[in-house]
Amino acid sequence: MKRTLTTVVGLLVFGLMIYGFAKALPFAKTVLDIPREAYASDWTAVLIIDHIRSSGEWPTGWHDLRDEHDRLAVPEHYAWTFQELQSLVEVDWNVRISDIQDASKPMDHVRLTSGRQVSYAGDPDKLIYDYLQTGEDPNQIQEQIGIHAQRQEGQSSPSPNSGQRGFTNEKSASPTR
Repeated sequence: MKRTLTTVVGLLVFGLMIYGFAKALPFAKTVLDIPREAYASDWTAVLIIDHIRSSGEWPTGWHDLRDEHDRLAVPEHYAWTFQELQSLVEVDWNVRISDIQDASKPMDHVRLTSGRQVSYAGDPDKLIYDYLQTGEDPNQIQEQIGIHAQRQEGQSSPSPNSGQRGFTNEKSASPTR
């Protein structure tokens, strides 16, 4: 009798542990995806702003952001590839810069495919809006992300005026109306 009771209690505890694990797994996946999505949201805003800075135009598709991504990102530094970034973030490509500049507040043009609103640097639409309103970009990347790891391996670093990829001119043109 005592052995049967111990077995039943043991099975009940084991069953509760399995149930708890099954319930915790989706929660853990959600929590673990948040940093990945926050960086994807931030990075998309950085790419769009850099594209606007260099071309004066809103990107018409992910293909327009490929050069910015390749110039600014060291592939080994990120948790996602350019293709994965596209699966994490939706962008409204049918936007005119003048519509954003004329708006009284940021509009919703960049969003995560999950529906979450997470970011480390701030709402990507607000970052883009603020850049178009002021010409200032506090999140501007001055050199290729992850370049410090290459420098430690003995590679020389390009100077900002050398014209080599990975640097943005500090006196980049501000957006104009």
